[in-house]
Amino acid sequence: MSYLKYKIEDLKLNGGLHTAKEISSQPEMWVETYNRLFKEKDQIAEFIGNFLQDENPYVILTGAGTSAFIGEALVGAYQRKWGITSRAIATTDIITHPGDYFIRSRPTLLISFARSGDSPESLATVELAKKHCDKLYILNITCNKDGELAAKAGSSNSYVFLLPEETNDRSLAMTSSYTSMLLAGLLVLNINNVDSMQPLVSKLAGYGNYIIDKYLPDLNDLAKTNIERMVFLGSGPLMGAAHESHLKVQELTDGRVVCKYDSFLGFRHGPRAVVNDSTVVVYLMSNNPFVRKYELDLIKSVRETGIGFKFIAIGANIDAKGLGVDLAVNCPDSAEGVPDEFLPVIYVLPAQIIGFYKSLSLGLSPDSPSNSGSISRVVQGVKIYESTFA
Repeated sequence: MSYLKYKIEDLKLNGGLHTAKEISSQPEMWVETYNRLFKEKDQIAEFIGNFLQDENPYVILTGAGTSAFIGEALVGAYQRKWGITSRAIATTDIITHPGDYFIRSRPTLLISFARSGDSPESLATVELAKKHCDKLYILNITCNKDGELAAKAGSSNSYVFLLPEETNDRSLAMTSSYTSMLLAGLLVLNINNVDSMQPLVSKLAGYGNYIIDKYLPDLNDLAKTNIERMVFLGSGPLMGAAHESHLKVQELTDGRVVCKYDSFLGFRHGPRAVVNDSTVVVYLMSNNPFVRKYELDLIKSVRETGIGFKFIAIGANIDAKGLGVDLAVNCPDSAEGVPDEFLPVIYVLPAQIIGFYKSLSLGLSPDSPSNSGSISRVVQGVKIYESTFA
């Protein structure tokens, strides 16, 4: 048996078994996540319905690191679909400035995403929310049944959704946990018609398997080249995916590949100066024809400079030659019908795979690539102080 075209025996020797298995298992985990949530749909729908009945409700999507990027990918869809103020705010911002984000008079739904559910920032954010909100609803979406967040259920205004235990990634870098929690967040958003979401989830799983089956050689070849920098660009919800993609490669290479992320339009305003002859630029392409006009203009502008090492486009029905990119990671044409907010679930796969292969090519262990120990699976050493904010 093998994962990402490496035999299990070799992965054990290289310290990459967990990462390779967790990346490969994602399509299966998406289906399992849907099945689990479907079984709880009535309870979740009642919980969400009670919140939405309140006057002037407010949603905060939160998490730390990769878990925070889930909120970034979801926030636009939440505000658009529910028609209420929604914000993506990292726990790492909330614990230092809670008064800047909580609005005491507004009924607040705090949606926390957490792989372990044990990070000090996540736990402190829940407690701060209780102090700063007169009416608070708490939805904890987590992968660890034994974590602190998983234990914080019980009241009528709180709910915990536990993902499959397999999504509680054992490796340092979050892969399966990220995409599965992101999908769970999307299904919660569509809880009143979640019955009809099964075909879409099955398609996403199919697209994920397609990318893993078809593009491993190309992505491995790229990882073996002299990459020193990578830039990931995305629009709207895909900017959240770009944020996660940049972290994934940077984590798995222990910072040896320095990464950036931005929106397509934002990239024009100075950040494109980072592109040099050892930079790979990755375009995460929208399915929205209006949005893609802006993306195509930026790609043309970057191409005309002649600066950059390699260019990759991820999307549906992409003509690599016509677009002027070195590699098109093409989803099947049917992916053109997938709403943009669901695309991050599959669009982060290439970055995960590149990060894995590049980690190995640098002589690192993908499961624990930080030789200095400066980053760890669950953040350590964060001291939480008593808030003095009103």
